Amino acid sequence: MKALHPSSLESLARRHAPEGSWILSVYLNLDPQVRANRRGAHKLVLDRMLKELEATLEDPQAVAHLQEDAEWVRNQVALHIPKGKSLVLFCDLSEGYTYQEDLPIRLPNGVWYERRPYIRPLLDAWKEYERTGIVVVDREKARFLVASMGEVEELEEAFQTPAVRHRATAGTDHMRSQMIFQRRAATWSHWFLKEVADSLHDMIEAHGIDRVVLVGPEEVTAELKRILPKGVLARVAARVRAPVTAKPKELLDVVLPALRELDAARERDLVAECITSARKAQAESPKAVLGLDAVLNAVNQSRVYQILVPAGFSASGWHCPACDVLLDHAPSEETCPYCSGSLQEMDDVVWAACDRVLALGGKVEEIGTDGAKETLQKDGPLGAFLR
Repeated sequence: MKALHPSSLESLARRHAPEGSWILSVYLNLDPQVRANRRGAHKLVLDRMLKELEATLEDPQAVAHLQEDAEWVRNQVALHIPKGKSLVLFCDLSEGYTYQEDLPIRLPNGVWYERRPYIRPLLDAWKEYERTGIVVVDREKARFLVASMGEVEELEEAFQTPAVRHRATAGTDHMRSQMIFQRRAATWSHWFLKEVADSLHDMIEAHGIDRVVLVGPEEVTAELKRILPKGVLARVAARVRAPVTAKPKELLDVVLPALRELDAARERDLVAECITSARKAQAESPKAVLGLDAVLNAVNQSRVYQILVPAGFSASGWHCPACDVLLDHAPSEETCPYCSGSLQEMDDVVWAACDRVLALGGKVEEIGTDGAKETLQKDGPLGAFLR
């Protein structure tokens, strides 16, 4: 199973159904740890969701279109052999368009019928699971891998420079010849590492790499780090030791502890910075805010560029369809305080706020590290950095 590539998301985002056509988007949880899924319960869930979706349509043409697409989805799921925890399908048979992808992460069940593929869950997963480039190198061989969503994928075969062979010589020239060969070996090794550095730069650009881990003998990864371009060097997150011949899964097991430590430290720093900035904020120009009401107010003003949410946290709220504001509570008359329109109750206003932030090009940071999560819940429970 391959990690989701950024080009796939870009292609899906550009997809748009023509006039009179719609795209069916289906997310299906196939996690084998859910006992009911082993007995085919996911097929019943799919059938229920499709019937409920059909019941919301009034246009006979749309209903017929949906039934055709839904039948294709049911057939694909019936024949599907799960390779991950979730299955994603997009379908518009009238335009000959279908898409199917297994993902190694668990996504919630859901169906949508719109002019574009509904890719919000994929974008959320993309932002949550950073793409880590793993460079495994010694003085003769190098390998490039990408880790994302708990999976690791090797990008290309290992490549190597011709080995420099030492040759024993007799007579007075022995020491001099040995020194020449050693200098040549060092020169060729340096050239090889320069080639690795150039390839690493290309890999970052082509595969949307967020951070890089250098793996191999300590002296080799240290030398490679010294010759990396500044733009690549800024993405190096850690250096760890492992043989260049290690299997991809073995490399992931070596790299993950270092990444978890880095993520935990970053989350603690983010929470501390947000709390400090919010407490010191000037009323006329705050840099950060804390609290559900304050964050929603900033979201309504399109001022949030990064929202901090404790993992698993949700809260009910209200939404005004007329002016699109989000509220954590409704006035006594249940009308919008901005336009006096009728409000609609929401099961999870936090999810809606995150969706709004992402749509405006912002970031959503889910805080799951012990200590950082509890601190944010105590002082927040939400936090946000403002534009």
